[in-house]
Amino acid sequence: MPTHYDTLGVAPSATDAEVREAYRRLAREHHPDRLGHGSAAATFSMPEINEAYRVLGDPARRAVYDASLRGERARPAAAPEPSPSSDGGASTARPMHPSHLAPARFPWRSMLVVAVIGIIGVVVLAQFTDPGDPPGPDGILRVGDCVAFEANGDAREVVCTGDGAVDLRVEAFVPFDAPCPGSTEPHRDRQGMGVACVALPQPPSG
Repeated sequence: MPTHYDTLGVAPSATDAEVREAYRRLAREHHPDRLGHGSAAATFSMPEINEAYRVLGDPARRAVYDASLRGERARPAAAPEPSPSSDGGASTARPMHPSHLAPARFPWRSMLVVAVIGIIGVVVLAQFTDPGDPPGPDGILRVGDCVAFEANGDAREVVCTGDGAVDLRVEAFVPFDAPCPGSTEPHRDRQGMGVACVALPQPPSG
């Protein structure tokens, strides 16, 4: 099939000015008023000449046309290629929504390994760690604490010696208006929190 260049009678390398001049010349030669009704049919009709100049006279259309002559598909560089659908048509690619993706897997196995290593480390460390001295008195009387008496008779917490015959222990802790049970003696807490019921050591028999 003849190309638009054949229709205008110019080479594919013709300049814009040469294309424009060729179109004007052919328009004058093929004008119906000049040919007359009895003239022989021209090689190309005026609509074909107009169409050829419409394409070749515009730089953008000419570039696309030249690419088509070279067998290339002219398409925007950023436009994605359509993917064929099941019915043979072109379907528009849609972005995948995050909900369509598979849920992320939690690394349970790695977490389990780390937890086991941590437990083993704590156990081993406890075997070689000196427990140290027991904590000293915190000043708050509780049942089972050892006490000593102030000059005014108030009870204060002290470190137990471990000798049951010497240690004075708090057997109960009651409000100020409540009696102490059994043979324990009431002594006011030095902090003013209540009354400590202290069991006095029994003298050795015999």
